[in-house]
Amino acid sequence: MKNKTLRRVLSPLPKISVSILNSDLTNLKEVVKKLEQTGITILHLDIMDGNFVPNLTFGPPVIKLLRNYTKCFFDVHLMVKNPDTTYLWYINAGADLVVFHYEAVNKKNIVGLIKDIKKHGVFCGISIKPKTKVEEILPYLELLDLVLVMTVEPGFGGQKILSECLYKIQELSKIRQQKNLDFIISCDGGVNENNIVEIINLGCELPVVGNAIFANKNFVEKAKMFYLLTKRLRFSKYKNNYG
Repeated sequence: MKNKTLRRVLSPLPKISVSILNSDLTNLKEVVKKLEQTGITILHLDIMDGNFVPNLTFGPPVIKLLRNYTKCFFDVHLMVKNPDTTYLWYINAGADLVVFHYEAVNKKNIVGLIKDIKKHGVFCGISIKPKTKVEEILPYLELLDLVLVMTVEPGFGGQKILSECLYKIQELSKIRQQKNLDFIISCDGGVNENNIVEIINLGCELPVVGNAIFANKNFVEKAKMFYLLTKRLRFSKYKNNYG
């Protein structure tokens, strides 16, 4: 992925990044296969350590095994206390994008961590919890490929969106335009069919959708619905810009 921007790799945007946190983790191979058949190309992999967040999920071995069965882009979200000492585990397991939490790293080490991740040929993003202000990550935006805005407290899937966090998407979009930067804006937590259009219109290009898909018995139809919705929004954006 060297010499390519994340925007170019994921283009056209917007797209959804599908969180498999609430999927059937005992049958991931088939889950991912069915998602791919709907057109989904990006998987959001939530790594929780029971320390930074009060929950445990899976780790590098699961990612490495899953990598053997899919060419999907792996959007790996590290909700762990020590990403600066463990990030390489996930790169070696097959991550395409490593997103760490701003709150989990000593501030003097953040620039070095971003550079270390990117020198391994993968993309790097930073995530901010609901109480963290956008202004706190301003010094790093020029280095980042993606900013992930948490719209719930990280740790569990299926939470209701904290709508007061959505202003951060607008704020980041304005900063990106003013400074002529290229990072992608993502959003994670409580995204569903009732709010995704508003979220995208605010400037989010990569909303993370999980429970809104897997809470349904027929998750394939739900995934297809979100895929077609974002596809229509891409077409509408193109038409408005060039039509």
